[in-house]
Amino acid sequence: MIYYLGLGANLGERERTLRRAIELIKKIPAVKLQRVSSFYESEPWGVEGQPNYINAAIKIVTELEPLDLLDELQRIELELGRVRREHWGARTIDIDVLYGAEISCERLTVPHKFLFDRDFALVPLREICPTLDCKLHGDKVFRVTGSPIDFGLKLVACVDKNFGLGKGGQLLFRIPEDLKNFRRLTLGHTIIYGRKTLETFPNRQPLDGRRNIILSRTLKSLSGAEVVGSVEELFNDLNAAEENFVIGGGQIFNELIAYAAEIFLTVVDAKAQADTFFPNVDDFTLTDKKTFDGFEFRRYTR
Repeated sequence: MIYYLGLGANLGERERTLRRAIELIKKIPAVKLQRVSSFYESEPWGVEGQPNYINAAIKIVTELEPLDLLDELQRIELELGRVRREHWGARTIDIDVLYGAEISCERLTVPHKFLFDRDFALVPLREICPTLDCKLHGDKVFRVTGSPIDFGLKLVACVDKNFGLGKGGQLLFRIPEDLKNFRRLTLGHTIIYGRKTLETFPNRQPLDGRRNIILSRTLKSLSGAEVVGSVEELFNDLNAAEENFVIGGGQIFNELIAYAAEIFLTVVDAKAQADTFFPNVDDFTLTDKKTFDGFEFRRYTR
């Protein structure tokens, strides 16, 4: 089932709390994060005398029953310090099921019963669900920085015709034209990758001419690179003004594809015996394709 969730915070470090909440939702078993909206600031709705809210919307696919999903979301609210003292009171985090498979019971109503009255929910929702048929009310809702999508992540990989990435920790292909294209894209920019991808580099050393960021829970440090232990830490360190390329491997692509703006794939016209695969790209649009002898360069965008 597909559901769209709304997140809001008006206490504490609002942007960091929202990013933390998104990561915790992504870790719920049987939940797959597919899209994330920009962050938006607005005045509190229905009450006065509270700080402004930061709001966002996310798209998930889940095998959970709706009430089981609600239980998981409320568990995350508690973990992040939500205290329910008053109706529509100020809060460190609020997570609502806004839209998706319809349900109506005592604990949960989908679509959310106030969804179409609230611009602060509709504006981010329309960003990631453009087919939503709704009318805005003219409330002041302003886009602000802080969302993971602000870093404009670009995923780069070479795959076979079935989107196979590698086998046994090794790349499937080393095509000179692909290596030249990779260098052209990434030189002078930030590259983000995992420890297993590092092990495919010459002498297992960071690549010259680029800012190297290694996302790893086991590697502690490496000369010539910055090592971060979580996606949250990564977003605290990235610069939205730079071009940020994610270059592998499979686990890192799966961690970050929901936040990506573009994908650059070299697709080889061959079927290899891969055991690691690039994530599904159905949420992206193929916007450019150049065909060569035995492979294609493809560019996908949101």
